[in-house]
This record gives sequence, structure tokens and C-alpha cells, in this order.
Amino acid sequence: MTIEQTPTDVGTKTSMVWFALAGALTLWASAFVGIRSALHDFTPGPMALFRFVVASCGLLVVWVVTARIRRERLRLPAARDVPLLLLCALLLIVIYNLGVNFGEQTVSPGTASFLVGQVPVFSIMLAAAILRERVAVVGWIGIGVGIAGTVVMLFADQTGLQINTGTLYVLAAALAESLYFVLSKPLLERYGAMELNVYVTIPGTLMMLPFAGDLTRQLASATTGSVLMMVYLGIFPAAVAYLLWNYALARLDVSASTSGLYALPLITIVVSFVFLRELPSLLGLIGGVISLVGAALVNSRRARASRA
Repeated sequence: MTIEQTPTDVGTKTSMVWFALAGALTLWASAFVGIRSALHDFTPGPMALFRFVVASCGLLVVWVVTARIRRERLRLPAARDVPLLLLCALLLIVIYNLGVNFGEQTVSPGTASFLVGQVPVFSIMLAAAILRERVAVVGWIGIGVGIAGTVVMLFADQTGLQINTGTLYVLAAALAESLYFVLSKPLLERYGAMELNVYVTIPGTLMMLPFAGDLTRQLASATTGSVLMMVYLGIFPAAVAYLLWNYALARLDVSASTSGLYALPLITIVVSFVFLRELPSLLGLIGGVISLVGAALVNSRRARASRA
């Protein structure tokens, strides 16, 4: 016997998928705003450690519970993969998060999200250099446009025509995340997404333990609001958002879901204005729009055709 779905049921499920996608993007956007807010009580290093201690604990619980529900055994990574996993942890957890935290001391959340939005552009460049992946002409045009937009953003959120050092930190973070995506490709063939998250997040958190002393001192003087914000950043943008994203990704065409990432800077700007009354500078907006055009060209079907 088959059970036919009514149009109402189909519509409800479709709405839930798009709600999940919007929820993931909103949570990720809120991370840029939350970091900017918490910088009043925490310096970049201790902030990153605090956030990922919370994220690591939550991730461990989810990993163990999920394995028990599925009746799967928890396994450790193979010894041959440990060096690459440690490098991935350094790139994604340490360098990326420290880069964003240091950068947002002088860069608005909106500009930071525009810069991080260049990850597809940097990823295709690194994949071409490291993995020898072919890139179509449209892809190279997108890379050029993206780089042009990034150069404009280097001067954003700054008085006078001089490079904002904060943009360099965020740019380093985006490059680190791009390199992680390229290097982690072989690991995803041997480990599940949850396993890889655990193997990368926990070592990355341990690498930031040198900030523990400063974190202890700053916790003693931090406001309750900032502490709660750090707990929020560790749980929701770092964990819940990925659950919502994976739910949407499993039910949408890949191009449809990834195209939603182009809305991330806009959502970040709106959230930043609502909670911080802060907007990117004119140069930040101009450079951001140009860079998004470049990222869209890189992710186009014609750019991907030669990499299939």
C-alpha cells in the first residue's frame, strides 16, 4: 500500500527545507555580529578558546548520542591521517577563527562576511594549484572579478585611503578556510562529516589552550551578556547551523543551497544594523558586491563544467 502525499504535505515539507536553510544562514550571520559584540569583554584569542570549548563539548555529546542511536562504534582516525587532520584543525579552527576575531576589531560584520564570501574563489585557485583541477574560462574571469572586489575591500571601514589591517586578518582567515576545504577532500572519502568535525574541532581547541590564562582573567570581569553570547556562538552558529544546513542540503539541489550563501552578507548587514547599529562603509559595500559577482561566476555551471 502506498500513501500519497497531498499538495499541503509537500508544501509544508518544502517550507521546512527553506526555513532550515534560512535558519542556518541567519545563525552564521549572527556569528559575525556576536563576535563584534563580545570583543568588548574578550580579546580575540581567549574568545576563540571559549567558543570552541563549548563547541567541542556539544559536538562530543552529539557524536556519542548519534553513534548509540545508530548502533555504530566510535572509531579513532587512522595514524596516517593524523598529520593532515592536525593541519586541518590548525587551518579551520585556529587560523580561521583567530583571523576573524582579530579582524573584527576594526572591520564591520558586514565587510567581514563579504570577505569570507570569497572562500569559493580562493578554493578554486588552490584546487587548481594543489589538486591540478581544471578551471574553465568563466571560472578564471570569476577569480579576477573576485580578487578585484577583495582589493577594494582592503580599504573598507577605514578613515582615509589606507589599508585596514583588520581586512588582512579576515582575508587570512578566508584563505585558511579555503585551504582546509581543498586539503580535507581526501579525508571526506574515509570519514563521515560528523567524525571529521570531531577530529578537527577538538585538536584545534587544544591548540588554543595557551590562551587559557587570559581567558580565566577575562571571564572574571566579563559581563553576563558577553559570557552568554560566547556560549551562544559555541552552540548555535558552530553546531545547530550545520545541522540545519545538512538537513536542507539533503533535500535541495546543491546549486540551490549553495546559492543561498550569497545572501549571507545581506543577512549579516541587517542583523548588524538591528543589534549594533553598524553598517559597512561605502567601499566595503562596493567591494563586497563586486566580490559576490566573482564568487557567483566561479560557482556557475560553466565554470564547473571542466572540473566535472
